Amino acid sequence: MKLLRWLGSAVFVLAALAAAQAVQTAEPTLNDARRPFPVAGQVGEDVHARTFTARVQQVRCAAALKIGEHVLDTQGVWIVAKLRVGARSEPTSIAYAAARDAADRVFQTTDRVSLDLVTGGLTMQPGLPYEGEIAIEVPTAAAGGLTLLLADNSIDQRLDSMTEIPLPISDGSACSPEPTTLLAARAVS
Repeated sequence: MKLLRWLGSAVFVLAALAAAQAVQTAEPTLNDARRPFPVAGQVGEDVHARTFTARVQQVRCAAALKIGEHVLDTQGVWIVAKLRVGARSEPTSIAYAAARDAADRVFQTTDRVSLDLVTGGLTMQPGLPYEGEIAIEVPTAAAGGLTLLLADNSIDQRLDSMTEIPLPISDGSACSPEPTTLLAARAVS
């Protein structure tokens, strides 16, 4: 009888420990709970983040960027996205722009050239959209399956909205070997 009680107690303790482990692993970690809120969209449609609206109008890739008379080469490829962005209800800027590949690696916009549209300090006013292009340097193998990420905070994107727009590039080896010109940001009506 004592043996049965002891075995029953042992089984109960093991079941309680297993249940506690299941509860602990089932609840999100602090980083998961504070992650950005994804706002998904597609190329050609408006994607509404909390403070801004963005539309990817066109995407291309090339082996080099042409900025004026200068040509910027890369060991990978340049992903160039033409964007139309605007503030929703109050002045704002897009301070974070990056591309995430299928392996969850994140590549931020280049700092080799000034990108006023994003990360360049352009403050957008509601009702006055801007168009321009951004450039992201990625390894050739990562060019297929990229998702464009945009947010208004460059340091900490947690607990805020972030656009996630899949980019229609299937293979980095199919990118143009010719340099492509990067268009500067401009206000549009």
